[in-house]
Amino acid sequence: MYKFYIALFLLADVLSSCKALADETLNVGVLIASKGQRAAYYQLATQFEQQHPSIRINYVVKGDRQYKNAMGVWLNQAQGLDVLYWQAGNRLNQFASQGLLEPLNELWREQNWQQHFPQGIQDTIRQNNTIYGLPFSYYQWGFYYKKSLFSRLKLKAPSSWGEFLAVCETLKSNGVIPIVVSGKDSWPVAAWFDYLNLRINGIAFHQQLMKGQIPYTDQRVRALFNTWKQLIDLGYFAPTIDNRNWQGALPYVYRDIAGMTLLGNFVEKHIAKVRSDDIAFFRFPQINVDMPLYEETPIEVFIIPKNAQHKQAAKQFLSFVGRPEVQEKLNQTLGYISPHLQAGKGSHYRPELGSKMIGNTNGLTQFFDRDTAALMSLDGIKIMSNFLTNVDVDITTQNLENVRLRAYPNANTTH
Repeated sequence: MYKFYIALFLLADVLSSCKALADETLNVGVLIASKGQRAAYYQLATQFEQQHPSIRINYVVKGDRQYKNAMGVWLNQAQGLDVLYWQAGNRLNQFASQGLLEPLNELWREQNWQQHFPQGIQDTIRQNNTIYGLPFSYYQWGFYYKKSLFSRLKLKAPSSWGEFLAVCETLKSNGVIPIVVSGKDSWPVAAWFDYLNLRINGIAFHQQLMKGQIPYTDQRVRALFNTWKQLIDLGYFAPTIDNRNWQGALPYVYRDIAGMTLLGNFVEKHIAKVRSDDIAFFRFPQINVDMPLYEETPIEVFIIPKNAQHKQAAKQFLSFVGRPEVQEKLNQTLGYISPHLQAGKGSHYRPELGSKMIGNTNGLTQFFDRDTAALMSLDGIKIMSNFLTNVDVDITTQNLENVRLRAYPNANTTH
């Protein structure tokens, strides 16, 4: 681990020593949390510099928490970085609404990107008809299950809530825990909250709730927790993995101990090669038949700060990253999916459902921690995780409401 962090901070020095003769230096902030991400961004810089020898990429590298803490500083200082990694949706909109980001409408028109990215993704980087980012990666959420187990039990991937409950009951009656949920990394639990809310109450309600505009004691929030409680009370959730991270859920599926797990497709790189042909995917089932199928799709973007020092070079960099072949290569290393419609999707993409999920125009959300305030996310996820073992709707919703009042003290609430 020590060597890994040393490598992160040496990345900028390596690039600098290789490109000392460049005419212009482009300072790019990136959030790096793994060796794979470091390799992907290094590869991207090398590609770009080969085609733009007069521009040198200088990465400013930070880990997750440090990067997010630095964003506000970078965007508000007199001389900022030239390009920043960031996340679509509410997190991008917060900075756009403060006038801290460079509008990119003209660049989008020049590159004809509106024809090459799904409308749902474009909506997550647009505010008041102005586009503020370039999407370069995304990952979608859904259920992973073992095909041979489902085949043996004569089950098919469910599309409705009734079918989902029937699958759970069949698995349980055959000695298989229907759903495994990671415990140590409590954040995957938030995907359950998000999807239940989207499937029951819809995206408009969900977005208002994420902005602190609706109390968590609202009956519609209680309805989603009551639906969740039904699954827990029926014994459909694995109770034995409190000490495991999200990767630890996979062996339960491999060994037929558990039937399925709800995760993002970042899991694809971690599925054992000997198991990959036997692992399949289905989208979160429909609950309210009158509600469109909104999806949880965290999207990674590059933005240009308003205080960038080399905006023309920054736009050249974004234009380069916006190419389908560049996105394809980048995401193959990252383990994510390219949002560019002409880019190859690689081995991390589930073609049987991926295009239906990301191509729909119903609406996309990011993730609980990306869509709501930091305090609401941090404490809220802990409360949701505790709900799996202390299944009390009254206490859970009241605890969440107490956090909302602290996280959004000035929010105008609606009922």
